[in-house]
Amino acid sequence: MRENAASLVSASNRQMELNIDSYLTKVEKASALLFSDSTSYTYDPSDESVDAYTKLQISNQINDNITDLGLLDNYADFAVIYSNDDVIGSLSKVTKDMYANGGMYDAFSKILEQEGDRDAWVFGLNGDTEHIYYFEQYNGHGIILISFYSRELKGVFQIPEQLNGMEVSLVNSDNLVLYSNDGGKIGSELPASTVSHLGSLRNGSVMADTVLITTDECSNGWRVICTVPASLIIQDNTRFMESTIFVILAVVAVILIFGVFETSRMNITANNYVDTLQEEAQHDRMTGLYNREEFHHMADSFMKEKPEGRTMSFSIFDMDHFKSINDHHGHLEGDDVLRRFSRLLSDTFGSEFILGRLGGDEFGVFGCMEIADEEGARKELQTYIKALRNRFTESLGRDYSADNLSFCSGTAIVHENDRDFSTVFSRADTLLYRGKQNGKSQDHFDDKESSAS
Repeated sequence: MRENAASLVSASNRQMELNIDSYLTKVEKASALLFSDSTSYTYDPSDESVDAYTKLQISNQINDNITDLGLLDNYADFAVIYSNDDVIGSLSKVTKDMYANGGMYDAFSKILEQEGDRDAWVFGLNGDTEHIYYFEQYNGHGIILISFYSRELKGVFQIPEQLNGMEVSLVNSDNLVLYSNDGGKIGSELPASTVSHLGSLRNGSVMADTVLITTDECSNGWRVICTVPASLIIQDNTRFMESTIFVILAVVAVILIFGVFETSRMNITANNYVDTLQEEAQHDRMTGLYNREEFHHMADSFMKEKPEGRTMSFSIFDMDHFKSINDHHGHLEGDDVLRRFSRLLSDTFGSEFILGRLGGDEFGVFGCMEIADEEGARKELQTYIKALRNRFTESLGRDYSADNLSFCSGTAIVHENDRDFSTVFSRADTLLYRGKQNGKSQDHFDDKESSAS
């Protein structure tokens, strides 16, 4: 039972770690997409050779890019800090108050220098435990700053009902708690007993006398740590043992029969419990589609098989202006929009494709079509996506026209030299964000583009 519990809690822990990676990657991608042309990238407000009008034009362009990218997520800070402490973008009152006397660029530059890299994730900046900060040095005179409230991570940590009572924490390399479902522990250090039990373990589980502890390392070195009291794991078994002792004192013969029956019942219950959690570990709870981890696993499996006479493909979809739905209609209605979009995908692509929710408002479709040539497969996919766009326009697009709700897509064909799914994913993701930059509501297919407005 302990081994099964460890396996199931680890599966849940792994899914939360993947969700965190997806969230952090989205922040880093927003920073990477900020500068779409060399003029903005090389802009230096302290350069006296540039006239005031040109500076104003470039500054406005950068600010517009920040506003456009910031609509996708609820950032507290999204700005560029220059070496002369000029700021383009939006700063929260907390950050402004920290550096009311200036020195913001020098402080951030020192952080990056201490990290020994061009970018860094920081928690507890000047004692602030409500925000998580991301810095990136993009040239010699400017640093990009993005921050969000740590409470925004609440949606990332979804605990299965069977594991109510489990404590979840996100900690950095100093074992400082960045987020916890026990809000009172945010900003404190991970308990010494937990640190001692885990030792140098970065990924895996440890069964101590009173708790089961699992840990999974994120891409930036942070860890998702789940702690489950042993009493929660064995509570059904404990009740059974108490009943058994009582019956043994009464009638030995009866307890033998009762013991066999109860053991069988508990095994069935445990198996159902395992099946339920395994199902939840493979599927997104909101939409019923495959989650990011299972989707990647299935796509990799197809690519390894390389079925003859078939062409494989991957399409990634991301909704435009989805944040406006949450802001203007509430998160419950936003969740309903995600479920409706997932049904549109299912109705359009059917059971011949693998469908998954990759995180937030991002969805994936992996195909293995009985079409031998890539051009034929591309045309078939264009037909599918055109049908999806028509259905979207007649339903979600019509219902939320005031919010300009739409979607972009990027589609990549799997080539012979593609070694694993990550290379195909990266290619499709680049095509998706090309559409995001070029005006949204667009579909891009490898090097051949098709857009819809």
